[in-house]
This record gives sequence, structure tokens and C-alpha cells, in this order.
Amino acid sequence: MWLARSESSLAGPEIRGNGALGAWCDAPFGEGISLMLNMRIVRGPLGQREYSEILDGYNRLTQANIPMKEFLRWVQDSPEGPAWHAILEADEGQIVGHTSVLPIRAGFRDKWLMSGMSEYSFVLENFRKIKIKGMEGVSRPTFIILLDHLFQHCIQQGYEPIFASTNEKNQIFTRKVGLRPAEFPLRECLLALRPVAAARHTPNLASKQRTALLFIGAAQKALWTMLQLVSFSKHTVRAVPIGSETLCPDSEHLSFYEEQESLQWRFIPEQYVLYLWDQAPKDYLIAKRGRADRYLRVCQYRLSSGASVRPIIYKLLEQARADNAIGIRWAVYDEGGITDELVKELQRLGFLCARRTRIVMVHKDFPTYLQPSAWRMSDSHFCFDP
Repeated sequence: MWLARSESSLAGPEIRGNGALGAWCDAPFGEGISLMLNMRIVRGPLGQREYSEILDGYNRLTQANIPMKEFLRWVQDSPEGPAWHAILEADEGQIVGHTSVLPIRAGFRDKWLMSGMSEYSFVLENFRKIKIKGMEGVSRPTFIILLDHLFQHCIQQGYEPIFASTNEKNQIFTRKVGLRPAEFPLRECLLALRPVAAARHTPNLASKQRTALLFIGAAQKALWTMLQLVSFSKHTVRAVPIGSETLCPDSEHLSFYEEQESLQWRFIPEQYVLYLWDQAPKDYLIAKRGRADRYLRVCQYRLSSGASVRPIIYKLLEQARADNAIGIRWAVYDEGGITDELVKELQRLGFLCARRTRIVMVHKDFPTYLQPSAWRMSDSHFCFDP
């Protein structure tokens, strides 16, 4: 998953389903009670009760812990206005299903686009087989109908492209609403400063991999204890507050969060740090600060040379230690010749680097963006949650 305030005049018209037909479900309404769901598509801002029910349902089903303040930031405060919401409600008005598309300003080939990212999707367990009023004859699952109607509506509103970053389990659902995978090869590079915590908290590892990381982390910690004694010039890299400097946007690829308003909206100043280079004005790096159970994570960057890696790693190391982070995590995406140069330099500095692939689901109506080469991908789409 940001700062320009939205106005109530940005709220759009509602689109509602209608008609009636009975269906059955278990608790909370009990067996033998006939009901239908109402669907509406509306642009925010929504009411406080609606936001609370949406966030409570999403947090419970996904085991997330997104605070209301941050949730409202993402769905209300985009420079392109508030999110569009597709909402399922029981007859009593209870919100039992939801999905949204966040409007995100993007640059592509010297023009600005209003792209849309799908977020906060769920249908409560007991309502997943209940029919929607006005769509009784539609055989598709309720959740698929909800997603599809919102995507089609946003396409009509001029969003380009519409995409979602989701786990492999959910990709089967997104394919049914016209999303197709764009695969982004990368090198996941890790440096453990606290080996025990790294072995415990690094996600998506098998038990043998956690044991290996424990020993590798111990070697990395020993290496960097020695490197601390080496004098190294750090003056070429400086940390600046988010939003205090203007970045130079990529003019060739689909890129995000580089112009001023989007940068301030996306990267919460208390959670992120921005680094600039005195000798390379177009270079920058944005990292999410770490904590006792989390790596300091590079989220977005542009580097013109592998020579920039060593000074920035020293700066990141300082910040990671100040945060008591378990280490540093850097996903280096395949961007041609510079990629190998960056990875080799990280390996020289003791980073463990492994090949991975991340998938972003892109709507089929935008075939240009199904090609990874059209994007300047970064981890900024994969680190929304606190």
C-alpha cells in the first residue's frame, strides 16, 4: 500500500444491484432464514461506521493489524481522490463483503496515468454463497461478481492499468475477473544483524532454511563487526525528510510514487527514510524502517551505478541498528546491466542473495502492462501494512 486531503465533492454516484431471491446460510442468522445481499459501488469518503466494519472484517479474515489511521490514509487521501468501493450488505445494513480500488498516479512514457490498485477484499464466511439481488441467475461466486463489477466500473472511469499484488492462493480468483500475471524476476538480498531474530521472523522459510539462516546470519554479523572498524566516507549519501526533495521521475517505464504528492502520500514520514546522493542527483533510495521483529526494507530506489551501493549500505546499517531491526532486506529487480552490478556489490558486502519471482496481477484490458519490461518495479507495492 500517502497525504493530499480528499474533499466530499469527490464522492461519486452509487451503483446498486436490485431484485430479490431467497438463499440460505448458517450463523449468525441461523439455519432456515432466507436472505439476499445488496451490492453497491460508491466512491468514498464513506461513513465512520462503514469504514470500521470494513477494516474489522478485513483485519480478522487476513489476520492483519492495520490501524484505522493508516487505512483511512490509503482509501481517502490519494492525490487522485478517494477509493472506489464495492460493498455487499445484508438486509440489516451490516457490511459482509468489500473490495476497493485505490487511485494511484503513475507515470508512463512522459504522461501521467490514473492507475488503480485492488486492496482490502473479503467476504465474510457465512455469506460467500448468498446471491446478490438482481443477479440471482448469475452462476459466478459472489466474491467474483463483486470484484468484476468494481473493475469494470473503474475501467469505465478511465483507470489504466488496474492491478493487484496478491498471494498465490488468491490468484485463481483474480484470474476469473480478468487479471493476468506479470512475473518480475528479482534477487532477494538479506543481511542479518540479529541472527536468532532473523531465523525466527524471516517469512516464507522452511525449518531447514531457518537453521541455515541462523548460521549464515552469525557469519554476517561477525563480518560487519569487523567492517565497523574500517574507516569509510559517508558524506556522499544524506538522509532527508520524505517530501522535502523533488525526485526525478522515470520517463520510460510505468513508475509510481516519484512525483511530490504521491511520494508524500505513499511513504509515511515516521516509517520511511529517503536517501539522496550528492554526486548523483537522480539517484535515491527509500527504505522502510525496521524493528525488533522486522528487517529494514528497501522499498524503492534508483541507482545509476554499483558504486552507490557501499555508501548506502553503511547508512542503512546505521538506521537498522538505531531501529534494533533484525537486518536489511533489499529486493533487486531485473533492470538490465545495473542489476548484476548491484547484486555483486551486495554479495561482496556479505549479503545472502537468492533468485525469486514476484507476481503482479494486471487486468487483461491493459496488455501493455502485462509485460514486466513496461514497469520499473519496486517493493513499494508489497509493504503497505504497518
